[in-house]
Amino acid sequence: MHHITITPIAGAGGAIQGDMPPPAGHIVVWPPVIGYDGLSVLLGRAVGTLQADRCRRPESLPPASTPPGSRVPRWITADVLDWLREYREQRAQPHAAEPSPTPRRRGRPTKAEVVARMRAAQAVEGGEA
Repeated sequence: MHHITITPIAGAGGAIQGDMPPPAGHIVVWPPVIGYDGLSVLLGRAVGTLQADRCRRPESLPPASTPPGSRVPRWITADVLDWLREYREQRAQPHAAEPSPTPRRRGRPTKAEVVARMRAAQAVEGGEA
């Protein structure tokens, strides 16, 4: 049986804090299977939210296992981490935006703009035939 090492950030009273830097040398060994409490720590959501999401939006949670004879779902820690990796954001590459010849106005187009586009589209259609 292997354990997964993750470094959560523990604050006063052992509560997990997201705003504090991790203390030096603070390592927690996670069990291979976790319940709602462990999943709450890994996903940064409240236990009640996870329980509600399991019924309302099951696609927003990693796949769970419910052992026979148990009513409480369990998650395999490695599967949860793999699921999180699937949703890792890619770093956006800076690209040179090409300036448009005329900036678009906000809001609904004017009647004159609509008529001009319709005439241009009819001219293109008429020229292809």
